[in-house]
Parts: sequence; structure tokens; C-alpha cells
Amino acid sequence: MGGRYPTEMRWTTHVREALKDNYDVIEEGMNGRMLPELDYGYFTTTIQSLTKDDVFVMMLGTNDILLTNHPDVEATLQRLDDILDYVNQNCLANFILIAPPYISASDSEMELYHDCSKKMNEGYMKLAKEHNINAIDAGKWNIEMGYDGVHFSIDGHKKFAESLLEVLSTTI
Repeated sequence: MGGRYPTEMRWTTHVREALKDNYDVIEEGMNGRMLPELDYGYFTTTIQSLTKDDVFVMMLGTNDILLTNHPDVEATLQRLDDILDYVNQNCLANFILIAPPYISASDSEMELYHDCSKKMNEGYMKLAKEHNINAIDAGKWNIEMGYDGVHFSIDGHKKFAESLLEVLSTTI
């Protein structure tokens, strides 16, 4: 209830274990993280430090919708458009965008957020295509969510990792 699952249960750990012979998987998950501002040094510094041998996977956007009473999908898509433009100009790595699993419409209050997450993912995939960025729509994976309709259940973590590894096997 409100805490994180133990490390060994998280999707990032499953991915790290599966790829440990070929990749160092660095988890940068953070509660409440939103799409980065380009004038904030951490994202831009990280992108500029990557080499052609690196793979950078980014899955953000849910909080950009969820952490407001009036979600603005168009504003989120504009921020992503700017980010992808920056990535194209400054990133040597194989950059992969993941449109997040949909927010679950567990009750009528969550329907707006569910609908916005679907619209956001459609926009993510369109922008990725326009920017020639590899993209995955994890909303189509039917990931089981926990009690809040936003965070993965334990089984959802496992299924997300399996689905991501399957896609990555043909991408990296």
C-alpha cells in the first residue's frame, strides 16, 4: 500500500537478470517522475554522454496525465515532441521510447485518465514515427495493474518484463 515492491519482484530486475551477460541495466525509476524539462541538466547530460554502443529506454508520461485534475494530453505530446527532437540532435545511443501501459479505469473517476493515457500513447507512437525513433506501445500488452490502477501488480511486473524482453530481442 503505497510502497515499492521488493527489488527482486520489479520488472527492471527481471530485465537486468535476463540481459546481465550483455548489458548493464541501470534503473532510473522515481516516484512522480514526469517527462524531463530540456533545460534541466540531468536528462540532457545523460543523453549527451551516451555512445553508439548504448541503449536508452524511456517510459514516462503517466504522471504527466495523472498528477493533475485536468490532464492535458496535447501539452504532454508537445513536451515529448521537443524531447524527441533533442534526442535526434544529441543522442548517439539506440533510443527506445515506451508508451506506458494504460491507466486502468477501475472506477468512473479513473475513466478520464484511462482515456487520456490511450490518447497519449497514440500520440507517442505518431511522434516516434515522425522522429524516426524506435517505439513500443506497452498499452497493448494488457499489463495487470495493482489496486491503484496505475502501478503494476506483481504479475504485471513479470509480464511487462517478458513482453519488453521479447521486443528488445528484435530491437537491440
